[in-house]
Amino acid sequence: MGRVWRTWVVLLFFAMGTSLITPLIPLYQQDLGFNDTVVTLFLLCYVAALVPSMLTLGQFSDQVGRRPVLLGAITTLAIAQVIILTEPGLPGLLIARGLQGAATGAFFGTCTAFLVDASPPDRRRFSSALATISVRLGLGLGPGIAGVLIQYAPDPFRLPFAAHLVLLAIAASIVVFLPETVLQRNRRPIRLALEVPPRERSVFWRVLVPSGMILSLFDGVALSLVPVFTVRVLGVTNYALVGASGFLVLVSGAVSQALVPNMAPRRAILIGLAVGAVSFFGVVAAAPLESEALLLTSVAVTGAACGLMMKGGVDLTTEIAPVEHRGKLLSAYYVACYLGGFSIPLLAVGVLADLVGLTTALLVLAITSATAALWVGIVGIRAVDALTSRPPVTVS
Repeated sequence: MGRVWRTWVVLLFFAMGTSLITPLIPLYQQDLGFNDTVVTLFLLCYVAALVPSMLTLGQFSDQVGRRPVLLGAITTLAIAQVIILTEPGLPGLLIARGLQGAATGAFFGTCTAFLVDASPPDRRRFSSALATISVRLGLGLGPGIAGVLIQYAPDPFRLPFAAHLVLLAIAASIVVFLPETVLQRNRRPIRLALEVPPRERSVFWRVLVPSGMILSLFDGVALSLVPVFTVRVLGVTNYALVGASGFLVLVSGAVSQALVPNMAPRRAILIGLAVGAVSFFGVVAAAPLESEALLLTSVAVTGAACGLMMKGGVDLTTEIAPVEHRGKLLSAYYVACYLGGFSIPLLAVGVLADLVGLTTALLVLAITSATAALWVGIVGIRAVDALTSRPPVTVS
């Protein structure tokens, strides 16, 4: 197996473990007795550690090399899985989620760079797309596999994480024998900074941020509150189906990106916003119709729409930014996605669910997201047209 595909296996194995906990959340809620606001903390703790890790440790890999950062991230994730194996109660679970976030922030950007570094120059665009699709695929396989293990295998609170420790050991052994790709080390100081170049700010705030918030909020809800909705509102007791929501929202997003590799960024964002805004209403309608099929179909279509929005956002970012600004704008976009959808907005949905009920909270989210999508499609997108009609400013 070539270096690229061995690195891809490492990326896939790692990504699976960061979302294994998704179908277990309703069981933890029943056993530990916490409310829907606390449910959202499983993602908030994850993102609170992920963002600073993402902003700093990717730079650190330029200084010490890719392999040490990857091995450190794999070790950190393994520690988190061991903590969960001990069934530590709510504080321990949230600490483990924070460790998972820190490991993920260090790993994904560094492993993507490792994958691209190892590719021939004419294959680097393919490798970059492979990494983006694989992250979403791996994240989706986690809850899908965990749901099946919870339903049909013994010891649901421990077995998924014990099995993943074996995959992490395989991943670490692969990394150890991969050749280092950073041969000339960068000694610039590490900065915890989020920078948006002035020329691209209008597109960033009017298109990239709102579309990124919408897609990540849909993802966040599917990975936290929809499993609870499936059990509590629809009365589903098969945890393979509970895990299916996380699987479908993420894997369908990977598939949608792979099916339209050449779709223009502007079009991908607009189609994704339109389809996602409509399909999420199907999640809400599943409650009065008592339809598991409608719920899972709506989650899958919403996930496919999120994949288009993500593809469009990344492609638009790389298209509008000159080379000297591309890295910082991509970092800013990813951080906007995570903070926009997995932080205060998601917490607000959880609080609202405790106040007015989960179904009503999801309906408010659907209406708000559709309104925001409509604004981006009619007003915000004009910023892209205005920017692309101006010649780029180059830095000499």
